[in-house]
Amino acid sequence: MPNNKQTWILIAIILAFVLVQSIFIHPSFSDETFYFNTGRYISNGVVPYKDFFFAHPPLQPYMLAVVFKIFGPSFWVAKVISLLSASLCVLLTYLMSKELSSELKNNKASIISALIFLVTPGFIAFSTMGHGMWEASFLVLVSAYILIKNNNKKDFKTSEMFAALVFTFAVFFRYIALLYFPFLILLLNVRKIKFKKFAFVTPLFCILFFVVCLLIFGQNYIDQTVNYHMFSKVSLVAPSNQKMQYWGLGFFSIFLALLSLGVAYTEKDKTLFFLAVTAISVDIIMLIVLKLVFYHYFIISLTFYSIAAARAFAISKDRLIKMMIPIVLALSIFSNFQTIDFYLNPSYANRFYEITEFVENESLGEETIFGEPVLTNYVSFVTGRRIAGNYLDSYMRHLVFEGTAGIVEKIRADSPRILIEMDSYYISDPNFRPLFNEYGLEIQMFGIPNYFIYKR
Repeated sequence: MPNNKQTWILIAIILAFVLVQSIFIHPSFSDETFYFNTGRYISNGVVPYKDFFFAHPPLQPYMLAVVFKIFGPSFWVAKVISLLSASLCVLLTYLMSKELSSELKNNKASIISALIFLVTPGFIAFSTMGHGMWEASFLVLVSAYILIKNNNKKDFKTSEMFAALVFTFAVFFRYIALLYFPFLILLLNVRKIKFKKFAFVTPLFCILFFVVCLLIFGQNYIDQTVNYHMFSKVSLVAPSNQKMQYWGLGFFSIFLALLSLGVAYTEKDKTLFFLAVTAISVDIIMLIVLKLVFYHYFIISLTFYSIAAARAFAISKDRLIKMMIPIVLALSIFSNFQTIDFYLNPSYANRFYEITEFVENESLGEETIFGEPVLTNYVSFVTGRRIAGNYLDSYMRHLVFEGTAGIVEKIRADSPRILIEMDSYYISDPNFRPLFNEYGLEIQMFGIPNYFIYKR
């Protein structure tokens, strides 16, 4: 099959996927509601790091703020941005694989890599989730593709500079992108692709961008995006219960990496070796270092796993290996059906709609609300209700980091009309318990999770 025909078939598949997913967009129990609401706040002139706590780099919320200035604060538009970014990652996986497998006689590796990416549980479940990781992944892949594609062109130095700038943008969507930088350099070295200017300029751009953020936002920027993670989230050993989502959704990736490494050894394929090593090494680093491990942290690795597995499939002479790859992918989808259903089934969004309607009916526009961050930020985004004390990041880890006693007093001073509790999330804290005792329980809504709505 000619490569151009492959490309158009893949584009058609991606467009069909985007169309179907965009039709069924709905809220789900995901941190994205927090990120979307920060974008809405910024579009209204509120400043992150100064007026509210934000533990990540600024490009995602400011990108959303610009979009909301143009289209208005639209939940559907925010989700579509993530969906388009995820879908473009599929296309870039194909294009990168096509360049990296140009020397292979079997030209199917590129289309196979894209198809593997499409059927991973992480892509199926999270392709519309606005965690900021899809945008970061897209930018990392664009940077890598620029270097790989333009290697033999006369103006390659310009391409290196542009790739360095794009990679820097990825870092300031999510710092996790930095972990892929040294492995990308190793891969470029194996492919005999020039990278000296890229390797030198990218850190300079990152430092410059960091200094600019520091000048704009002050010491709070370091405290919230660096110190908070260092002193609140980092541990030499991550608790095993925080790793479960990775092992549940990502067990297939470990298999693909080990299989690829085995084929790389038998076929003496250095490119395959470094593709597999890049993905599994970054994953292991995050699993060891981070206390909180959510699967979307590992999204960038999906491209490297997919390209490696497709290359292993293409060059291996072992039929068993060719059979095992689709079998394991099918098993991973089957074993994660409940997770996929939880994020994609629109029926789970009914509680979001019902509680939003309750808040609209039982509070005035100028009154505030406070509570569990996923639902509270969704309600705030849709209704325009301000969150008490500007505590958009009302995750207990952040609140404990700042000190719950002082936070409760600030919330009480803002006199929120509605409190949203989730499975004793706040009441278990002795400083929050008296605050909730001042309110009456209005709604109990059971599911995953259970919600309890209080009204003053």
